[in-house]
Amino acid sequence: MGVYYCGIDLHALVSQIVILDCAGQILLNRRVKNHLEEILGVLAPYGPGIHIAIESTFNWYWLVDGLQDAGHDVHLGHPLRLAMISKAKVKTDRRDAVMLARLLRSGDFPEAYIYPRETRPVRDLVRQRTRVVAQRAREYAALRLRLYRHGFLEHSANWAKRVSEEELEAMFEHPAIRPLIHHELARIHLLSDQITEIEQAIASFAAATPDYEHLRTLPGTGLALAPVILYESGQISRFTSCRHYVSYARVIPGCAESAGKVRAGRGKKQGNRHLKAAFTQAAVHAIRTDETVRRLYERLKQRHPGRGSVPVAINVIAHKLAQAAYHILKEGAVYQERLLFGN
Repeated sequence: MGVYYCGIDLHALVSQIVILDCAGQILLNRRVKNHLEEILGVLAPYGPGIHIAIESTFNWYWLVDGLQDAGHDVHLGHPLRLAMISKAKVKTDRRDAVMLARLLRSGDFPEAYIYPRETRPVRDLVRQRTRVVAQRAREYAALRLRLYRHGFLEHSANWAKRVSEEELEAMFEHPAIRPLIHHELARIHLLSDQITEIEQAIASFAAATPDYEHLRTLPGTGLALAPVILYESGQISRFTSCRHYVSYARVIPGCAESAGKVRAGRGKKQGNRHLKAAFTQAAVHAIRTDETVRRLYERLKQRHPGRGSVPVAINVIAHKLAQAAYHILKEGAVYQERLLFGN
């Protein structure tokens, strides 16, 4: 059997499959339903070990795992860097699949990280917690907006989190408002129970990983943010350097250089948004709880006066925490303040 290259344009229900030979000639271009047995049947005449390119879409898990189990060499494509496909003037499924195969054959295929299937469900659980927490925050905001709407101005966010249904019902005379209050509080209680259940499940999985306990020693992390950093980072060996990791975490800006001119701030949203949020929240918490971080924060604000002093200071601290997290994961050690801030 020869060497074959395959491009699969994956959709929700169907996929377009293209197979090229080593000379780049198209041997097959067919649309099939998204059943693993049917896809493997299309590939079977060309033997095992086909080099397969798949764009990283929302539903790649089952296909990548199935093809790897069948002995094929699977490569996941980075959607942001596949601009040759996404910005083409003529864009069809057939052309997209051909382009994936040709990029792989030429060695120019922009690869994305295939997250290990063993810990993939835990990472999804961590992301689900983030979504549920954000949804609960919206419910708290809706409750406070209702209070403002009816003239109750003297309340805080913490008060809204502690108030009981009986107290709220006593504040409103009209009986039609009471079902609204009841439903809002019921949604908040439901989401709070789900968050607790998710956190317990995450802690049970993470407790078996020494890196989890090491990350908890990092200022500002704790039980909530340490799992995010752990499971969003994945295998730390995939990062060639600390600079590569902190860039992936979005805590340093990119740059664009042309004709001797350099502009910073390029590509701020390229990377992992979950790590960006985790390190930013950790920085805010560390400023409140760690004296060394708080002193650095005050110095940074004085060094960068103006309206942007606070976000700049927080991002610098988030950058330092990301550097520390990289070395914690790479070296399997606990956080050491002197290595980050000096003696």
